Amino acid sequence: WFSLSFDTGDKLMGFVLREDDGASFSSATWIAADGTTTAYPDGAFAAQPLALHDVSGRKVPTQWAVQLPDRGIDVTVTALNPNAWMALSISYWEGPVIVTGSHTGRGYLEMTGYE
Repeated sequence: WFSLSFDTGDKLMGFVLREDDGASFSSATWIAADGTTTAYPDGAFAAQPLALHDVSGRKVPTQWAVQLPDRGIDVTVTALNPNAWMALSISYWEGPVIVTGSHTGRGYLEMTGYE
């Protein structure tokens, strides 16, 4: 789950659900600086891991390529603290990120399923 705030005042929320067989489903919402929203269906938003980090014995993607071509978004999302693993009853990774590329900004990333 990505929640990105760009320096333009626009925001992007998106997620990718991964299946064990390699299939995935994605969805996103664009929130313009004026507050209007645009929902994007499966496949319009893409996020691919660029770098893995070994944290608590797991390989977790802490740098991502994120695209939303309809809005000209082609950015790299990088974790500020790659060690932000939460070893709870349902383990997950969460933390702040920086955004560089076609747009700049900051955001938040949360990931599950890296057991």
